[in-house]
Amino acid sequence: MDVDTGVDDALAIALALRSPELQVVGITTVSGNVDLDQATANTLLTLDVLEAPPIPVVRGAAKPLARRAPLTAAHVHGGDGLGGVRSKYPASSRQATEGAPRFLLEMIRRHPGVLTLVATAPLTNAALALQEDPDTMRQLEGIIVMGGALRVPGNVGPVSEFNFAVDPDAAALVVRAGLPLRLVPLDVTERVTLTEEALAAPGHDGAVAAFVRDITAFTMQFHREREGVAGIFLHDPLAVGVVAEPALVQDEAVPIDVECRGELTAGMLVADLRRRSRGQPTTRVGTGVDAPRFLERFTRHVLG
Repeated sequence: MDVDTGVDDALAIALALRSPELQVVGITTVSGNVDLDQATANTLLTLDVLEAPPIPVVRGAAKPLARRAPLTAAHVHGGDGLGGVRSKYPASSRQATEGAPRFLLEMIRRHPGVLTLVATAPLTNAALALQEDPDTMRQLEGIIVMGGALRVPGNVGPVSEFNFAVDPDAAALVVRAGLPLRLVPLDVTERVTLTEEALAAPGHDGAVAAFVRDITAFTMQFHREREGVAGIFLHDPLAVGVVAEPALVQDEAVPIDVECRGELTAGMLVADLRRRSRGQPTTRVGTGVDAPRFLERFTRHVLG
């Protein structure tokens, strides 16, 4: 997993660790929702709450490839990235190491053709690994990316989704690399909403469910006030769900690229949807989702 742990990354980590079909062999961190230090600390704390076994956590890029001004999402995730509740939990004794791109390449070499990278963050780490060793990156069994907006508006601008907008150059490098890429865009993630009612349902009374209620309250308030949505979009957990159960999301093969320099469009997912497109389909992009089935999976594994 490659994360910039804010609220929905923490939920994605929880789903990954509690999905019996999956084995998490490592987590890399990157600046995005919050800065690199905070994202890493949040990842370690989440592993503590989950009582996870020792899993390597490796720090990666503290800034985008080329963009100078950092873009974060504290207004959505809270100043600490976890809804402002980190002080309720003890500091983790787990330690992170350095060198995420190198670690990712080493893990692929250990598991050629069988390792899936789930990227729920800006793609800076993956892009750096590509620049170092593109042949090894192509030995991934798959790369699932939460990012982009195909036929719906963006969430940080009219057309740009947050992860791609933070580091458009990295996103462009990854989508152009010929990797076995499956994109989970806003088109599907904004159809899966965890509500306050679901969190308060009987049987959701364990430590992990309490943690989920704590960290989501701030973001739920943001969505209620700014978006008119009664809940939190499960952007990042859906990317994990796709690995465990690929049929949850229906997708189509589309020629895509990413706009890097537009004043109003940096980070825009550009899909060539012409009937007689000259481009070759490069990526499978999510266009439909079985939301009830995914929400049942999330509730059963994370809150149950």
